Amino acid sequence: MSGPETAFVVDLISRTISKIEVIKTVYDAAKDAQGQPEAFRQVAARLPLVIRMLHSAKERAQVLDETAQEALEPTLGSYKAKVEALQKIFQKVVRKDDDKWYDRYKKTVVGTLGKQGSVEGLMEGILKDIHVLVCGKLIGTATDAEVQEIKEAMKQMKDMPSSLTTATAVSLTNRSADALQQHSGSGDNILVTGGSVLSLHKGIGNRYVISGDDYHVEGPNPKGAVLAGRFLMGDAKVGAYGYDFM
Repeated sequence: MSGPETAFVVDLISRTISKIEVIKTVYDAAKDAQGQPEAFRQVAARLPLVIRMLHSAKERAQVLDETAQEALEPTLGSYKAKVEALQKIFQKVVRKDDDKWYDRYKKTVVGTLGKQGSVEGLMEGILKDIHVLVCGKLIGTATDAEVQEIKEAMKQMKDMPSSLTTATAVSLTNRSADALQQHSGSGDNILVTGGSVLSLHKGIGNRYVISGDDYHVEGPNPKGAVLAGRFLMGDAKVGAYGYDFM
């Protein structure tokens, strides 16, 4: 069957496929970059499945009557909105030559999309919409193996730790190795590598951090300080030419 409704639905699917292909192209150009949250790698790994299922859905949609076509529009509209949000994140965040992915990612999601717009959350929603299409409105579009693949991908996205609060790959400038830091739940999350100065201060009081020619002061009455890599406790005062600790 052909007609205005069919043309609209097929065009909607085609435009959505194009957007996902853009996401894949953006990621593939920088997939080996350091500093990317693991969620980006996992989401990108599911893009071929999404593209494949949409191509099958497009073929199937062309033979539906007008009533069935209209029934597809709400799901496809929801699907397209999630894909556009994912595309926005990838285009703003993914870079080949720097490791500031997480900083850009957090700013993009929290600032414009809200915390529900994490890449794994969006991909889970996209996969759910695909599942609705291939197991309901466009039943017969996917094989049993493909349906199982969709279900497994949905579960993997759901079970993934939040990319906004955990697991960021840290590129160590001028270091010989990388560090992977993961933190979940409450409590301190501390990663210190060679050549670093750590100042850890908990409870009441203030803090001095002094390393080399640089110093950082928090509060007028410090209770602890780091001096040349050594942690000192006790009351402190600032002299004319240095720091005296008592």
